[in-house]
Amino acid sequence: MPHRPGHSSEPDSTSHGPVATDSSNRLEAQCMQPAGAWLRLSVDADGRWTLSRLAPPDTSAPSRDGDAGWIEAVITEDRAALLQRLDGTGGGRQPWQQDCRIRDSAGALRWIRLNAHPGANGEDWDLSITEITDLKTREQRLRLSETRYRAIVGLQSDLVCRFLPDNTITFANEAYCTFFGYSRAELIGRSFMTLVPQEEHALVDSMMSRCNADNPAMISEHWVVRADGERRWVQWVDQAIFDAGGQLIEIQSVGRDTTEQRRLEQRERLRNRVLEQLVAGAPLRAVLEVIVEGFEQESSGRCSILELDRDSERLYTAAAPSLPPDYNRAIDGLAIGPGIGSCGSAAATGERVVVEDIATHPYWRPFRALARQAGVAACWSEPIRASDGHILGTFAIYHDHPQGPDSDDLERIELAANLASIAIERTRASEALRISEERLSLVLRGTEDGWWDWDLSRDRVSYSARWWEMLGYDEGALETNRYLWQLLIHPEDQARVQQVFDQAFNGTTNAYSVEFRLLHRDGHYVPVLSRGFIQRDASGDPIRVAGANTDLTERKRLEQRLRELAETDDLTGLPNRRRFFAELQRELDRIRRHETPAAVLMLDLDHFKRINDHHGHGGGDAVLRAFTEVLRAELRSTDCAGRLGGEEFAVLVPGSDLTAACHFAERLRRHVAALRVEHKEALITVRVSIGCTQIRHDDDGPDGILARADEALYRAKRNGRDRVERA
Repeated sequence: MPHRPGHSSEPDSTSHGPVATDSSNRLEAQCMQPAGAWLRLSVDADGRWTLSRLAPPDTSAPSRDGDAGWIEAVITEDRAALLQRLDGTGGGRQPWQQDCRIRDSAGALRWIRLNAHPGANGEDWDLSITEITDLKTREQRLRLSETRYRAIVGLQSDLVCRFLPDNTITFANEAYCTFFGYSRAELIGRSFMTLVPQEEHALVDSMMSRCNADNPAMISEHWVVRADGERRWVQWVDQAIFDAGGQLIEIQSVGRDTTEQRRLEQRERLRNRVLEQLVAGAPLRAVLEVIVEGFEQESSGRCSILELDRDSERLYTAAAPSLPPDYNRAIDGLAIGPGIGSCGSAAATGERVVVEDIATHPYWRPFRALARQAGVAACWSEPIRASDGHILGTFAIYHDHPQGPDSDDLERIELAANLASIAIERTRASEALRISEERLSLVLRGTEDGWWDWDLSRDRVSYSARWWEMLGYDEGALETNRYLWQLLIHPEDQARVQQVFDQAFNGTTNAYSVEFRLLHRDGHYVPVLSRGFIQRDASGDPIRVAGANTDLTERKRLEQRLRELAETDDLTGLPNRRRFFAELQRELDRIRRHETPAAVLMLDLDHFKRINDHHGHGGGDAVLRAFTEVLRAELRSTDCAGRLGGEEFAVLVPGSDLTAACHFAERLRRHVAALRVEHKEALITVRVSIGCTQIRHDDDGPDGILARADEALYRAKRNGRDRVERA
């Protein structure tokens, strides 16, 4: 018996060895037990092979007396070729290999591979039989996968290309060619870096340098430049392909145009920043300059906000950081009226005024020299309206060459005017409240705004009728004493208010101000601002305290509304990205404490850009609102859904494992698929792709959780859309 390197020539301890025969009449061969080999065979001088004891998995051990036990296991379609190969072994000395299928005792088909090699003595044969069912399955899947890849990728709306380690493009689908404006012949063979702006090369090179066998997948976003010179923002998912030795041989890259999504996210950030500044009490000019600067980042124009005075006669510059100071001074105090420039006309008529060419438009005849000196050639002005419809001012966009607005320009202008309206109204309301409170402080002792008086020398307390009314009581309905307000104050406020009161009493100040809550007769708490004045004797000891309580219910409501606006998407009414991240962080903290299950879903409306292209932004907005209604109908009271930007949403599902969350996602997907949105006599079909992931107690934070859910969402997109995938 020949001895193979790496294998013992001794018989296997689990075997009874080859069948004993006369050595002069029989050639013998035994499988040398390579990895995965599980049959031992011997061959006689007539070329008949018999199985020696070891049986295929799940088959009966064959007889020592014949070959029926294993030959008959080979299916009919393969048996003739196998017997022909076995019969010819005795006459030839060339190694051979044969693949065939057997059926085990359970009826299942298995693939085996026979490898025969002549022995060193010229008579014996070495034969190994290895099961290769998994190998055959993988080969079949690979062929099917490659066929599907070519068919699917060719029709993908995503941008798909493949390139070599030196960045040479080897494949580009139709969407990739169309997006960049080149033919496939123009793209194949060129470096994909020629499609990337020079300033982005360092970023892309850095990303590619981190690609290795341990980190084969990368997600990046950067600018690209098309054949017509237009720059677009694209998100890329790169998958590196390595050979068996770990050498990089190719990279597949799948891209998605995220320019519009980026713009929407930028507008959402601007909106949130404005609302946050308002809640924080920033000066109006600072808030309006944030609006102007945010608009200018997205536009090639220069902007200004003019505020109409309270007499509605003149416009005054409120924010115009990019316009020349001389120009701003010249138009500061501009009288309004039809035909008085773009802004004067817009403020007077309440209608948008678009002047595409200042040099020829009659509205600008008195201001042409001023405009020429400032370097402006076109001006579009949008009236800023208050919530009740009256004019607060104008938002204007200037360009250095004649031009008119497109639909995107008009949408941005309306957004900016709306933000300016909120800022001006909120500031005027706050200013009015401040003035009112100052007046109140001057007449505090005689006011009817919930005043009270405590005479310490006689320990007598008086409360005004308004004080009782504020809490829903008839005057004198409760026992009047100095402890009454302490009995009515909210338990959470008592220690803090007592501390403020004690500090004022024991200090040198004669006034204090504190906010707290008092119990109303019907059970709710009324927020009040209490201002007190302390009268002292010659020794400095308090002898009298008087003050007034201002009902803050409406102000608190407005503040809460502003907070909600800062955390809510105004189109869908869902929590925005900032608030959803906060909810997700709170749920992660809870999971770390209690180890209860929770899951997150990432949802993306399929082909939403196509909906916008075919039906306009109005159609897209209608689809988003209709989708939101379907989503809300499926949510439990404990679930939280948020709009992360554009057509992308997320849902937090507390108390659910991944299986339950996927069931919920599938139910939601079916309901969305049944949705038909009516818009301008058209019915719009909606589809959604969903990625699901389990929240883990060892997750670092919301970003990692959402990235994992986004991977599943991308897989759903890649596998045909309108489906649910898990990660």
